[in-house]
Amino acid sequence: MIKKIVYNPEKRRERYLKNKEKAQEYYQKNKEQKKEYQNKYYEETKYSYLRKMELNKHEAPDEYWAFKNRVSDYNKKYYQDNREKILKKRAESRKNHE
Repeated sequence: MIKKIVYNPEKRRERYLKNKEKAQEYYQKNKEQKKEYQNKYYEETKYSYLRKMELNKHEAPDEYWAFKNRVSDYNKKYYQDNREKILKKRAESRKNHE
């Protein structure tokens, strides 16, 4: 005989909120490690990615330029939205390298 499972929305919501809090706590605790990992990964994969883009430029130029324009538009918008923060980081970085 198959057991019928009773759906309890309150218990489900309570479990969801508990897991959400744990996840937020975990990501806040490991935020710096995650940033370091992402930066390291980016540096390691940057050149292989650029090589693939260069090859694609000759194989499928329309797709290449469409993608290139999307990336360019995204970067412009990001810079406009975060200009102050970016300039502040650049200034800090320059101080650290002097």
